[in-house]
Amino acid sequence: MNEENLRKFVSMIIQDLRAKNYDDIIQLIKSSEYFLEIQYHDNWNGGVDYYNLEFYIDYSELVQIGNKKESYEAIIYESVNKILDDETIVINAVSIKAKIKQFIDWKAIAPKENKSTVIEKLTKEKSVLIATGTGITSIKDGNTNEDYKKLHKELKEILKQICLEHTNSYNDLWEWYSDYNEKGLTSYQSRRNFIKDMYQPLFDAIENSAIEENKLIRYEPTGWDKVDEAVYKMRDTLSKALITEDYQAVGMYGREILISLAKIVFDKEKHESVDGIEIGNSDSKRMLEAYINYCLKQHRSNPREIKFAKSSIDFSNELTHNRTANLMDAELCYTAVISTVNIIRTINKYNI
Repeated sequence: MNEENLRKFVSMIIQDLRAKNYDDIIQLIKSSEYFLEIQYHDNWNGGVDYYNLEFYIDYSELVQIGNKKESYEAIIYESVNKILDDETIVINAVSIKAKIKQFIDWKAIAPKENKSTVIEKLTKEKSVLIATGTGITSIKDGNTNEDYKKLHKELKEILKQICLEHTNSYNDLWEWYSDYNEKGLTSYQSRRNFIKDMYQPLFDAIENSAIEENKLIRYEPTGWDKVDEAVYKMRDTLSKALITEDYQAVGMYGREILISLAKIVFDKEKHESVDGIEIGNSDSKRMLEAYINYCLKQHRSNPREIKFAKSSIDFSNELTHNRTANLMDAELCYTAVISTVNIIRTINKYNI
């Protein structure tokens, strides 16, 4: 079966699936690359070719369909047998497989580095090589070479962490100088082109890579530096959390965030303790209770926001000591803490 006939054949499979309302499978087929993979040839009765029909999809899609994979294959195979009417061709099986693609593990270097910062560093390194090869920068300048060596070493390590290999093998500028002479790159333009061609596959791989969507709720900085910095650390810890101790650490950050938040807004001279007990320097519950009560007492008594803030503090404290903590516990804690920060930010906005 040639390429054109295979395309027509797959379109008929889609037609059959459409009649059966298998919209999810149709979408999968349309997003795939498909091939007939020959298994063997039998000379009997004029010759028969035996194939597997293989659909290649992105790994993320394969994960998404999960345990439906086998049933999808069986449904497609049923359509194949219904449509195929050729004694010289037999399709033994239908397979759904992952495409072999370059995966870039951005989580490995987050939050310090990201796609933009890596491209920026690579562009800088590329510019140094071009400047050196075109006489703009002298290799004899030791500082330039030392700066290049430091940047190149950093980039090799970053690229290794995200599952890429650096296309630039020049560990210092003298290696580049020796190589362009050895390669006979006598003109400045030939050296520019050589460096551009060397880096282009790397830029293409990075720019075309997908960054996994972070499903944690978005955090808008408050401008309270101590709170914002701790939230970023909490978020980073949660995004990388794998074991119980990591989840407990999320609770610890939550507790510290709420203490810092309370200290920022609480004024001992103005915000009286609700229960008459003197408020200590780390008593975030009473500090936030006194602050919220003072700001909202004109609107209503016993503001519900106090209960929410107290619950968030309890949530963080309990998570910190929870020996069976899991990812859901940590994410719920993060959500509660961020929501409390946003509540206090809103109250503060109207009570400055």
